[in-house]
Parts: sequence; structure tokens; C-alpha cells
Amino acid sequence: MYSKDVNSINQVFKSLKVLLYTEVVFLVLFMSEMGIKMYGLGMKYYFMSAFNKFDCVVIFGSIFEVLWYKVTQDSFGFSVLRALRLLRIFKITKYWSSLRNLVISLLNSMRSIVSLLFLLFLFILIFALLGMQLFGGKWNFEQGRPAQHFDTFPMALMTVFQILTGEDWNEVMYNGIISHGGIHDKGMAFSLYFVVLVLFGNYTLLNVFLAIAVDNLANAQELTAKEEEEAEENERKIQEEYHQRTGQLLPRSEAALQAEAMFPVQEEVKVIEVKTDVADENKPPPAVPGNTPKPMLEYSSLYIFSPTNRLRQLCHFVVNLRFFDMFIMIVILASSIALAAEDPVRGSMSKKNNWLSIMDYIFTGVFTIELLLKIIDLGLILHPKAYMRDAWNILDALVVVCALIAFAFQG
Repeated sequence: MYSKDVNSINQVFKSLKVLLYTEVVFLVLFMSEMGIKMYGLGMKYYFMSAFNKFDCVVIFGSIFEVLWYKVTQDSFGFSVLRALRLLRIFKITKYWSSLRNLVISLLNSMRSIVSLLFLLFLFILIFALLGMQLFGGKWNFEQGRPAQHFDTFPMALMTVFQILTGEDWNEVMYNGIISHGGIHDKGMAFSLYFVVLVLFGNYTLLNVFLAIAVDNLANAQELTAKEEEEAEENERKIQEEYHQRTGQLLPRSEAALQAEAMFPVQEEVKVIEVKTDVADENKPPPAVPGNTPKPMLEYSSLYIFSPTNRLRQLCHFVVNLRFFDMFIMIVILASSIALAAEDPVRGSMSKKNNWLSIMDYIFTGVFTIELLLKIIDLGLILHPKAYMRDAWNILDALVVVCALIAFAFQG
């Protein structure tokens, strides 16, 4: 038995040696490739390619890793960097036109995808905070707390993400219903939270990704078809020129090679031309919207405050300050962080929750002051461009009124 263990250990060491020597051989090959390219292209043109820069970083990281292992017999952690060599397989797109066009279309759509990801993150964040307020600390059943719950902010995010993926979302919904009295009590009303989350999150936002992917696939197909048409046109021109010179026709494969050499595929580069003129230099710079003061509305606000009223003028000045909206956004972010930091399990027994409740009073006071300032400046609803004629202002007023009602019932 002991001899078998020794033999197995020896086999492991032999395999490790073989892997180490193989790694050194591959590293020498990659170093040779880098040296040949540097010598042939020159340092300047070599580092103009993003793939060459990537290869250079990976190779030097591999050299450092091998030397470090040789000295200390321990890995420095650059093995992950060496594993990034797998990304070099994307070089195949240089020779596969349809795949190259698909990758280009996907990269061009990254702006819309990133915007959609940010919108999806805000959606998950809002529903996670709402779930903590509705179900936090209420899923302590007799059989124990389920794996998906809203007692902490990280788990609330994970639970909302699981619901969006459709994985056992109905079980999570049933737990929410049971935690509020079941189907024969008010628990059915809380099922609307999960229905809205699935309808707007799963069937709307997530499917937009599929729409973007289909649109990119269509663009890639159009680009591939256009390149194929151009290639056929180039082949036809070469065949005509060769036929005029020799009276014969070239083989199609040879004509395609000559067309590829004479008419290489050019990457689209957008060039922005900057035109300057002597007459334009004398023109004053265009007015920045944030620098010009916004005029006050001519009608009387609430039929009380005229445009010459000092209080309304002060409110108008404060509301239109450059940093007023930024300050309100900072307060909104701070209030969201405070909601995420609450501990719904311990409730009022937690000192942190007591401090957060005081902060909640402060945040609500700031939002109430913002509401009053804008109503005095713009009016309530009867006049054009009044406060309640804007959808965002209606949402702000609803949030403030609900918070004040909640404080009144808390006593």
C-alpha cells in the first residue's frame, strides 16, 4: 500500500515537471513571435496594435511568473494573467468576415447595452429596497428562514435578481403572501409586488437585451452581404482587366486572392474635421444653458405671490441655483443608502435604526422644503408650467406626502 502511494506521488511530480517544461516551451514560442514582430515592424508600429500590447503584457507577466516560481517555488498569482491568452482566439475574426462583422456590431451597441444595464440595476435596486420595507424580518417561519429573503440589502438584491431570472419566483411570492397572513387575509395584496416585478423586469427589461442582440445580428448580416457584394465587384473588375490584356479568364480562386490583395477590407474610421475661420474667431461663444438665468413665470403663484413678491423671487433664485439639483440628488442617494442600511429584523431595538430614523426625518424635511420652494415659484396646478403639471414633480410630491402621512401615524 505504501509503495502504491509513493508511485502515485512520483507520477504527480513527473506530470508537474512535464507541464512546467511545456509552459517554458510555449513561452519561448510567444517570445520569439513578439521579437520577430518587433524587429519586422519596429517598436512604434508594433505597439500601435491593441493585440500586440496585450500579448506583450501577458508575455512579460509569464516571464516574471516563471522566474518567481524558479526562485521561491511559489506562484505569484500571474497565472490568471497568462490564462487571458485565450482571448487571443478572437484574432480569428480577422479571417472570418461574418464573425468579425458580428463582433463589430456588438461593440458598436455597447453604449445602449451599458445604458440598459444601468437602468436594470436601478430597477433591481428600487425593488430590493421596497422589498426590505415590505417583507424585511417577516419571513421567520416555523421551518426556518428561507434562503431567499429581504432581511439584508445584499440578499434582497439577490432575491430580486432570482425573481427576474424566473428561478422559483412563485415560491418566493408564496412566502411573501404567507408572511402577511396568507391568501385569506391581506397577503394577496402583497402579491402585486411580485407580479409587477416579473412583468416589468422579466418580460420587459430583460427582453430588451434580446431585441438589441437581434438588431445587431441583422446589422452584421447586412454588413457581411455588403462586403460580399464588394468582393464580387472587385473580382469582376480584375477578370475584365485580365481578359482585356490576355484574352483569357483567371481562375476564380486566383481572382479572389488578387482582389483581396488589391482591395483590402478597410476599417471604418470616423474623422471629425475641425474648421476654423477668422470670422468665426470674432464671434462670441455660445451661451451655456446653465449660465443664463431662467425667467420667472408671469402669472401669480397660488394667486398670492406676484412676480414682484420678494418671497417668490427668493424661492425662484434658490430653485434655479446651479448646485440646487445636485444637492437634491446627493440627498436622494443618501436617503437610498440609509434605506439599504436599515436592519428590519431587529427594528427599533437597533441603535443604528434609531440613528437612521433621525436621518429619515432630516431627508424628509429637505424634500418638503424643496416641494414648498417649487410650489411658491411655479404655482400648484392651475397655471401653465405649474408644479403639478410635470410628471417628476407629481412623483416627488407623492413621495413627500406619503412620508409625512407615515410620520403622522407613527406619532
